[in-house]
Parts: sequence; structure tokens; C-alpha cells
Amino acid sequence: MADTKLTGKKVLMIIPPTQFRDEEFFEPKAILEREGAVVQVASTSKRTCYGMKGGVIDATLAIAEARADDYDALVLCGGSSAPEFLWNDKKLHELTAAMASQSKIVAAISLATVVLAKAKLLEGRQATVYFLPQAVQELKNAGATVSSEPLVIQDRMILAEGPRESTRFGEAILQALAS
Repeated sequence: MADTKLTGKKVLMIIPPTQFRDEEFFEPKAILEREGAVVQVASTSKRTCYGMKGGVIDATLAIAEARADDYDALVLCGGSSAPEFLWNDKKLHELTAAMASQSKIVAAISLATVVLAKAKLLEGRQATVYFLPQAVQELKNAGATVSSEPLVIQDRMILAEGPRESTRFGEAILQALAS
């Protein structure tokens, strides 16, 4: 097989253990793997995770075990349980901040973008989030300017509004990793 754009790149995708948004996970994962990236899946613990539309995937790593040095990109996926499982996960905040401080790609879609706010990465930045009043308020509280754009790319940070943007989100991560 010929080398593809992302051969040698490692991506960590984080999902809630239940009720993750299938398209926000599976579409970017397929785009990245098709171009040669190695994708590892993490959640709150090593376990089988279940999507809102019936998708199932095994998380082979617990968030607390993940190390920023091991990956080229971090991708946070949303779903209706993201507020419960991801928003206040201190280890996830630390991992996200560490990835950003190393100038690695940090990407989040839908309700998962609040993790970046809680990790103190959005102050003075444009940001987008799935429209849930509490999520919008979290971004504002973190000093972000909430954008109506469905996809926001600033430096090595990629944010997408929700499931309809899953393919564009994956392609934006691909382009950032390939450059």
C-alpha cells in the first residue's frame, strides 16, 4: 500500500462511554484512518462505548492513562452525555491543555467543545458549540466569542458545531495533520 497523507500520525479520539454522537466519532475516524493515521479510542475507562444511534466501539484506553507525548492530535467527540462524563473530567482538562501547549492539534465537536473552555483554552478565541444554552454559557464564561459559524479553525484548534459538520470536521483535522 502506498504511503498516505497521515502515515505515522497518531490520533487519540475521546468519547463519552454512553450516548456519544455516532457520526461525530465514526466519520472523522474513517477519514483519518483512510489516510493512514493510527486512531486510538479513549473514554472514562477501558470499556465498550455505545452511541446514540446504535454504534458500538471499544475504548482501549482510559482518559487518565493517556499522555500528550504519545499523539499528534486529540479529537473530542460529543453526544448527549458529554456534559456528564467529559465536561468536568480534570484528567481530560490536563490532557487537552498539555496537547495545546505542545502545539498539537486539538479538535472538539458539539458539546465536547466545552471541555476546551473548562481547560482554559478558549479565552479571546472564536468558538462554536452545539446550541444548548448551558454549553453556550460555558464558552462565554471561559472568555470565548461564540461564533455562528459551524466550523471554526484557529491555529491548531478545530471546533465544530455538531453532527451535520462531522465530515467537514474530519477533513479539517486531516488537513491540519497533513500540513
